[in-house]
Amino acid sequence: MKRIICLLIFFLFSTTLIYSQNTISIGLKSSYNSSNINFYNNFFPQNIGTSSFYDFSFSFITEIKNKKNTGIRIEISKMNKGWVGDTNNKIYTSEISYLNVPVTMSTYFGNKKTKINFLLGPFFEYQLSNNSDYLLSEISDLDIYFDDLRDNKWGYGLMTSAGLSFNLNKNHFQFLVSYQYNFDNLIDVKIKNALIPDISNFNTLSLSFVYLFNFDKNEI
Repeated sequence: MKRIICLLIFFLFSTTLIYSQNTISIGLKSSYNSSNINFYNNFFPQNIGTSSFYDFSFSFITEIKNKKNTGIRIEISKMNKGWVGDTNNKIYTSEISYLNVPVTMSTYFGNKKTKINFLLGPFFEYQLSNNSDYLLSEISDLDIYFDDLRDNKWGYGLMTSAGLSFNLNKNHFQFLVSYQYNFDNLIDVKIKNALIPDISNFNTLSLSFVYLFNFDKNEI
């Protein structure tokens, strides 16, 4: 897993160096995430209530930006998503780890020292692990969980972010609020029934601190 992440980081950084015409930024992001899942059964109309799951994540960032302060940002992170549920008066926490890769358009508005930053674009993710085996060992009659044999490990969706960027020479400090909405369903329902929802998509709200170091391509 560490080898895959290192290869992705190297590839993204190399691509940035080749195609950037103006400036390049690399850095790190620390996030506090609140995720939950939308469970709905269309065939037997009902909402299935859940509570949010909270966790921290860290990301590697590379950004290509032109002289008009618009560019592309690519992030790589290991992000945990999940939900807290209640079945037969038993509280459980479903936790799923993803390799999460947003690719967003980034634009800045403001003066030289302080700018407003907006980002919008798709994200892609691949499931690394889950705690379904543990949950089933604790709650034998659990109906809603990720099944490795049934469900798809790939995910995708849309991410949007907004916040402030403070520039000190070549150092950039940013405070961002981000939202990810999964278009894919976590659970792949083969036969519709009243117990398993046919809609099951994640939504994740994040508060983040970002550090970026900025330099011109001809300085490399």
